[in-house]
Amino acid sequence: MLRIGIIACRDYWKTGCPGYQTHILCFLAQEKKQGPLGELEGARIVSMQPCPGCPGNYRLDLARRMVAREKVDYFVFPSCLFFNNHCPTAVSQAEAITAATGRPVLLGSYLEATAARSCASVIIKPGDIPSLTECRQHLLNLNYIRYLYDKQAGTTRKALPIMTLLQMA
Repeated sequence: MLRIGIIACRDYWKTGCPGYQTHILCFLAQEKKQGPLGELEGARIVSMQPCPGCPGNYRLDLARRMVAREKVDYFVFPSCLFFNNHCPTAVSQAEAITAATGRPVLLGSYLEATAARSCASVIIKPGDIPSLTECRQHLLNLNYIRYLYDKQAGTTRKALPIMTLLQMA
């Protein structure tokens, strides 16, 4: 198993991938075997840490800690690091990490770094991520089923099978 450590941009750490507000795309790339990260055979993400901050001079220290603590075999700089050439020191820092730790650094997780440089935001919509509207509808459905169950259980105090609830709805 190849142990992956992701060093994410501190600017995007709290908000996640630009346009997604989560750090899900790196994990989806690995799980769905898509993008540069998905092409690494036997890869498993074991650590994800934010860069200590611009200009990224302490990434090497962070990488050394990840190797010592999580036994990271391979580093990834995520695609969002390269959007609009967001991090001009990424390539030189990747080379420094490889030279010092002996572990390679993959530039880009779900998009190649060269392709990501021309992007301003994430426009990928994987089919497995429901839209906000779909999430709200699922939540409303679950609340309605719970309401029906509480209403029925309150009067008869008898267990009601879920299929009966779905038929009532």
